[in-house]
Amino acid sequence: AKVKQIVTNLLSNALKYTEAGTITLTVKQAKDAELGSVLEVAVADTGVGISSEDQPQLFERFTRFRNPLGTTTSGTGLGLPISAEYARLHGGTITVKSEVGVGSTFTLRLPLSVCLITEVVPAAAAPETQEQVL
Repeated sequence: AKVKQIVTNLLSNALKYTEAGTITLTVKQAKDAELGSVLEVAVADTGVGISSEDQPQLFERFTRFRNPLGTTTSGTGLGLPISAEYARLHGGTITVKSEVGVGSTFTLRLPLSVCLITEVVPAAAAPETQEQVL
């Protein structure tokens, strides 16, 4: 349930800051030097982007920024910090890569051992990467 909440928050933020363009959700299994086999969920958008100066504070509670369009962001400033804390408590991470005017990619990585699988798909039938453009 927490994985769903994190992904929903990342998608919601992407929708909020992408007036035109694309939002891509990518889900795949990957290897991580520290975590081993991981579920990797990436939400990429072509929205306003986040300045390199603001990125370090993104995961701090109650932090809100003026976006590059000059408006103050809406919300409480809790979505990303709570999502990052859920990821950390489950042994994972959330990272961001962003450039103003180009967009952002938030990547959630969780050890497969903590992910609940509700439907088992044979490996031969499951593609390595599934993408959906919203």
